Amino acid sequence: MSGPKIFMFLFCFLVTTLCFGQQRISNLEMGKFELSRGRYTSAIEYLNVGLLQQADLYYGFYFRGIAKEALEDFVGAEQDYSKAILIYPERADVFDERAVVRYRLFNFTGAFEDFGRAVVLDSTDANIYYNRAVSLLSLNQFEAAIEDCNRAEGLKYKNENLYIIRGAAKAGLTRLREAISDYNKVINKNAKNTYALNERGNALWELSQKDSALMDFNTILKIDSSNVEALFNRSTVYMKDGQTDAALKDLNNAIGLSPDYGSAYFNRAIIYGNSKRYKESLLDYDKVLELNGENVLAYFNRAIVKSENKDLKGALKDYDKVIELYPDFADAYYNRSLLKKDLNNVWGSTGDYKKAMEIKQRNNLLSDSVKFTKGVQLMKLLRENSPDEKKNDANEKIQNSMADIQLRSVYWITLLPVSKNFRVFKSRDKQHYKNNEIVLVNTKDSVDTKTVKEEISKLGMVINKNPNDASTYLDRAILYGSIKSYNESMADYDKSIELNPKNPMAWFSRGNTRFKLLELIHSFDNEEPTENMKEKTKGTQAQSDNTYEMVINDYNKTLKLDSSFTYAWFNNANTKLLMGKYKEAADDLTKAIQFEPTLSDAYFNRGLILIFLGYKTEACKDISKAGELGIKEAYKVIKRYCYK
Repeated sequence: MSGPKIFMFLFCFLVTTLCFGQQRISNLEMGKFELSRGRYTSAIEYLNVGLLQQADLYYGFYFRGIAKEALEDFVGAEQDYSKAILIYPERADVFDERAVVRYRLFNFTGAFEDFGRAVVLDSTDANIYYNRAVSLLSLNQFEAAIEDCNRAEGLKYKNENLYIIRGAAKAGLTRLREAISDYNKVINKNAKNTYALNERGNALWELSQKDSALMDFNTILKIDSSNVEALFNRSTVYMKDGQTDAALKDLNNAIGLSPDYGSAYFNRAIIYGNSKRYKESLLDYDKVLELNGENVLAYFNRAIVKSENKDLKGALKDYDKVIELYPDFADAYYNRSLLKKDLNNVWGSTGDYKKAMEIKQRNNLLSDSVKFTKGVQLMKLLRENSPDEKKNDANEKIQNSMADIQLRSVYWITLLPVSKNFRVFKSRDKQHYKNNEIVLVNTKDSVDTKTVKEEISKLGMVINKNPNDASTYLDRAILYGSIKSYNESMADYDKSIELNPKNPMAWFSRGNTRFKLLELIHSFDNEEPTENMKEKTKGTQAQSDNTYEMVINDYNKTLKLDSSFTYAWFNNANTKLLMGKYKEAADDLTKAIQFEPTLSDAYFNRGLILIFLGYKTEACKDISKAGELGIKEAYKVIKRYCYK
């Protein structure tokens, strides 16, 4: 009798194992499929599930890293590639990808170490040489970039961009005709390759072939009238040719198409400054510095404009900033010496002049390696925003959206059915909620007022039969709050707490209602209150007695009764933010994350606070985690703040 039983057990075990294995493959394969379609956030969602089921599959982290990299979350991508390497350190392609994101994070040493390890693991992979060539090119290591392009070509690298990169490297060495030959290889195969046309146009311009250069830029704009790079490049030709009006027209169009295009603002500021349109010039330099607060040339040029506009103190402040950011900027010391002389600071003027001459003499004696290091430092400071991606790109590029970024809102308990965007908290309060499960939401979805009022009426009948049931008062208070009947809601909360002061959910929900009521009252500052709004806030309880301190008191009481209640920590943080208590708010969000490590909103809000407080490295890790956990807006934050 024992044989058949054992066989049946083994059969069931095998079936279960196969089913779970198939489920793992399904999620990871779906993630890979979504990745191939350019649906990156969806890919991350599937890969998250797959990795929860089996966290030892290197390719799950690898694919998720690729999705994050496509969304320009380089911090998150590097973390995932590192996890993949830890699991399986023999994959050259993973080292190659990590090298690319490390380069984007300005970790040049780490990037080239990874490229080197990738080559050791697979010296026949042309992608590695190509990616390394791109990195070397942007660091002005032109000879090395050409060598890697030649290696990739020898390995039959098929992407035509190889010749664009090699051409750009040759152009960097002023081998312009050789560069044009490489660009022609691309254009002869694909006459609509706007990248090659752009680069060839630039090379032709450097060879003083202005008409041919303009022909290339005009060709691009016939193919794609919204190509901001071509508009910018053509404007540069016009600027140098003295065609100021034409240059301004192109720059205005470029900025209209790409409102965060720092280089376009920079050049327009130069034109305005040369035309003595100082106010407009200063506004454009302000915009450049808003996009990159460490752009030394923007500070330098703005100082010159301020000086010409007789704002000598403002100019001095900008020269000080230039020298703070880049202490070896000889021209900044020289200009500041002249400015200090005009301000009758003879001693300071003399000191700056001596410093300028000292730096110029020292720079002439520097070795090539030291000059390279200084060049990297300056590159970081001058980095501009690139033009936005084309809006018709089939791939998901949510990070390029210009929508406003807002903190995630407070959570409140709902008793109504919800189909999405909700959280479930397992309460330790076994007396008041079925199965100890509490459903919370933080979206502004509308409710069916008729249904709510029917439920309120039913609860009223229960209260009539049993006027000492604290839980019923609490439920009715929550429902009143959902239709903004705040006075009735507050009265029921008070009664529920009077009958049972040990229910943490009553204190929590009353704190939420106080918070929402304060939001409503403060909205009066921006619009004329209607009679209906006045009615909802009428009475001393609603108007006089509500402050953010009282909201916090209610949340603190909640946490005293149940310190594990994640959402009280989260809501408390939001309240403290409104009071300007940023450090305390961040600490509360840390508590929320400790109790609920998948609470994406907590990572997102904490990341925004840390950005405000100047802790960018930690902030970007939080924002990356929020994106991984499903907040698409996180990628807008990363794009806007993390790599400036």
